[in-house]
Amino acid sequence: MRTQSTFSVLFWIYSKRAKGNQTAIYARISINGRKLNISLKRKVDLWDSKAYGPAFIS
Repeated sequence: MRTQSTFSVLFWIYSKRAKGNQTAIYARISINGRKLNISLKRKVDLWDSKAYGPAFIS
């Protein structure tokens, strides 16, 4: 019997929770429809898209 399982990882920031110009990075891990949200305990600077334009990763 063959089973199908799914796995995904999503990274995001809460820009509304930013303090100063920095905010925490969060990750959501999904396995077979079950989700877990965790904080990575790392901070990043917010990108000012009005001043610098959109940020693209190629």
